[in-house]
Amino acid sequence: MKRVNLPAVLLLAVLIAAPHALAQGSNGPVSFQPGADLLNRAVSPAPGSGATNQSKKAAIGRGNTMIDSGDPKSSFWSEPADLESNGTVAQADMLWDASAKIFYAFAHTTLRCSHGKSTEGDILIGIYGKKNFLGKAAGSGWWVVDLQNGQCQAPLAGLYGCKFDNRGRTLACGRAELDTRINDMAIVESTRF
Repeated sequence: MKRVNLPAVLLLAVLIAAPHALAQGSNGPVSFQPGADLLNRAVSPAPGSGATNQSKKAAIGRGNTMIDSGDPKSSFWSEPADLESNGTVAQADMLWDASAKIFYAFAHTTLRCSHGKSTEGDILIGIYGKKNFLGKAAGSGWWVVDLQNGQCQAPLAGLYGCKFDNRGRTLACGRAELDTRINDMAIVESTRF
């Protein structure tokens, strides 16, 4: 009879299951994946042919989903955009902070909850451009939504969001906060949905 090395078998089982468990835990209460059009805007951040409200300003968003770049010379405009490349077009505000090399988009739109329902809400997206002052990979970034307690099954009211890589793939999600010192987002508590 052959002996089975139980610790080795358990270790192998954990190594096989870990990526699946991590992938399941990387979702927040809202399901959002930035589309290619949005990711490419950080490479060439210019208003499209249908852009309106073109001006120079420092802030984008509203309420808890607002960020102030600190640069009143940032380019601002509004235009229809398919934020997730899923065919749903929303009227979005956009801001290019040329000094920090960060592209922002904000919209009040229909958000898909991770558990299948939909809700209306605000979303703020930040995408790092080439040679951004934070040294992040160009095309990577983050997004945040402001949820009420129970909205999309959020356990607490506040900001929730995810960080993503330069292909739009989710890296980490959870309760979030905007760091106004460096105009970035931080996950303060990981969540599973």
